[in-house]
Amino acid sequence: MYKVIVMAFATFGCAGQAAAQRADQNAARAAEDAFGVSYANESVGLYDEDDVRGFSPIDAGNVRIEGLYIDQQADLSYRIVDSSIIRVGLTAIDYPFPAPTGIADFRLPAAPQALVLSPRANAGTFGDASIEFDVRAPIVADTLSFAGGVALYRDDEWFGGTPKSFSGGVGIRWKPARDTEIIPFWSIDTTWSEEPVPTYFTSGAFVPPRVRDRRRYTGQPWAISSSRGSNAGVIARTGLGVWSLATGLFRSIYAINRDRTTLWLDVDQAGTGAETVYAAPPSRYASTSGELRVSRAIAEGPRVHRFHASVRARDQARLYGEAESLALPMRDIATRAPAGEPPFAFAARTPDDVRQITGGLAYEGRWKGRGSLNLGIQKTDYRKHVRPRGRDGIVARDRPWLFNLMASIDVAAGASAYAGVTRGLEESEVAPDVAVNRNAAPPALRTRQVDAGLRLSLGKLQAAVGAFDVRKPYFNLDAATVYRRLGEVRHRGIEGSLSGDVTPYASLVAGAVLLDPRVTGELVADGTIGDRPVGTSRSRIVLALDVHPAGWNGSSLDVQVTRHGGSFADQANTVRLPSRPAIALGARHRLRMARREVIARVQVTNLFDTYRWIADSSGGLSYNAGRYVGLSLATDLET
Repeated sequence: MYKVIVMAFATFGCAGQAAAQRADQNAARAAEDAFGVSYANESVGLYDEDDVRGFSPIDAGNVRIEGLYIDQQADLSYRIVDSSIIRVGLTAIDYPFPAPTGIADFRLPAAPQALVLSPRANAGTFGDASIEFDVRAPIVADTLSFAGGVALYRDDEWFGGTPKSFSGGVGIRWKPARDTEIIPFWSIDTTWSEEPVPTYFTSGAFVPPRVRDRRRYTGQPWAISSSRGSNAGVIARTGLGVWSLATGLFRSIYAINRDRTTLWLDVDQAGTGAETVYAAPPSRYASTSGELRVSRAIAEGPRVHRFHASVRARDQARLYGEAESLALPMRDIATRAPAGEPPFAFAARTPDDVRQITGGLAYEGRWKGRGSLNLGIQKTDYRKHVRPRGRDGIVARDRPWLFNLMASIDVAAGASAYAGVTRGLEESEVAPDVAVNRNAAPPALRTRQVDAGLRLSLGKLQAAVGAFDVRKPYFNLDAATVYRRLGEVRHRGIEGSLSGDVTPYASLVAGAVLLDPRVTGELVADGTIGDRPVGTSRSRIVLALDVHPAGWNGSSLDVQVTRHGGSFADQANTVRLPSRPAIALGARHRLRMARREVIARVQVTNLFDTYRWIADSSGGLSYNAGRYVGLSLATDLET
């Protein structure tokens, strides 16, 4: 393996050495706060694109690219994305039309000043390996540049799965005039031979016994899936004096060509259950979406006013079908019993589509040394049409007025207090695999949020603390395993962040969220379900420290401690999963290889090999990954 890596890096022996680029990305040192930042190979913070305050910005439809709305269906490839940042609380005050569930904003690579080639090789103790190759190239100085790359992955998952995947993408930045920029991009991700993560449903109020060999795959050899996702789009921005225009048009497609899922049902306390494989016909999820925003800025001495007029739209089409199942005889969940794949006869698939257009006006005001104000009002027209085969179509419409208001006051030098309220119309996650109406998507939900807090500047440290209250309709499985609305869910909590340089040689990212999630409604009142949502953790604590003394010549040590609070694994709230901490240790070292400077990165995750059960929102249980050691070698070569 070492010789292969050396030969790969030696291929670029004619190249010179670049300043730190992608090879030296360090989330802990780059983070502005503890609310979440992600790069291609590492992330840090309380939240990510799938979880903000207990909800998913991606499921809710709150994804942005360079601040512009996209109805994302497929994952955005880090071959064209530089980073993603979570905007929540006061960090969202600079965004027109913020959302109750928070915003996940993806940033594209900046225009490079020189040609930079960035190869990276990764390997781990599970047997996984990958190679990534990215390019950043100026084509015409200060006018036209290119960014793109390819990557090939041979994964070895913590549960024994061995999927393979390919990722590639290209992007162009064109500046035909001083204040004008056009950015087209395209990316594709293909995965094949992907085994499903085993999910366990018990026959009573208990968790299964511990699976001793977490790395042993116990599913059927033919229970594999394949999928393909792509994202394409163009962003254009221009300015003319106090006026500016920003627009984005995007096409996002996710297609599952082969769909197999493994659930273990009726698992007893001895660890015996029925392996059940669900096979579904090919499905496709596609959306064309975008935003057009016109803005005007007015400066009045220490005051700056920005006015925005925006139109957002999406045209989403989904095609999915009911799953057939194969239930195998009861056996120990830690054993494997291969059986032949039966011929599945799939029923006709169900198409549904969503069309939505939203117009809005917003105002942002800043008064230096005094505070800021962000307010907006939107009118949206939402229409969802489901066309089940052999039945009448189902149409859902909603035309609500939405608004947001947030204000901050500079109460002292380096200290700001803020408060805000937001009303939104957001999507919900689709029905889980175990549901009778698998993959069904509820209509958009009216949501609301109130939050307030304080932000402090403490020298080179930035601190924030806030309280929030987010409310949405609650969807989950009923007694007949139909995924439907069961009431309303409220996530009320406190979050805090501390980030920056604690010394010239140490960077800190520390955050905590304490959450009080509750469900209300008739089913809670009559005792059918408990008042705690399934699978929602009550707390999360993250502490990341990167130590980089000057005498180490760019090398560093890092530690990250994460603690997830307890959660409930069933609707009745009788099975409580305890909290478990996880510790990761890592190091970066600059070394010479093939006459070039290479950054070696080693990280041990789940250092003490702790074991815990994790519940999804439908009550399915899966176990966490064991101890893992990952190694990467990366460099940036400038020509």
